[in-house]
Amino acid sequence: MTKEEQMAFVRELSNDVAEKICQKIENGKVPDSWDGIELRWLLAEYHSFQFRGTSWSTRKREFNNTVIVNNL
Repeated sequence: MTKEEQMAFVRELSNDVAEKICQKIENGKVPDSWDGIELRWLLAEYHSFQFRGTSWSTRKREFNNTVIVNNL
């Protein structure tokens, strides 16, 4: 992927997740008492949900290493 494609992908994915969560808030499914802590957890859940049940062990290990090495 080019840098432009990477940035577009990240924006599209993030906007999609944000829209889904905002819809839940509008529908009254998210408690009013939730603040930044719970909402961050919810965001993380939505983003991590896409890879549950898949087997990407080698690729994930390389990803984790790159995150550490590049201080991402």
